[in-house]
Amino acid sequence: MGVEEVMKDHGFRFSAGCSGKASYTKHVRHEGKRAYISVTIPAGEGFPTTLEEPVLVTVYDLKSGDALAPGQDFTSLEIYLKTVNS
Repeated sequence: MGVEEVMKDHGFRFSAGCSGKASYTKHVRHEGKRAYISVTIPAGEGFPTTLEEPVLVTVYDLKSGDALAPGQDFTSLEIYLKTVNS
């Protein structure tokens, strides 16, 4: 199973902005606000292509696009996925 399928199974979708930045995203509620989780590679400029890659996970306000908390680093996408429910 490829990374995109694994992410889809966990409720994420591939998302690319007009500036060329791509990530996996999932809509959530965070402290009562509509928000989304963004999963990128640590540099924040791309998306993981393997389950072994380190990732940066950040929660953003859906309306303003502002980060609601500092991003959290995980040593691999696989480890992060073990912390979330599908």
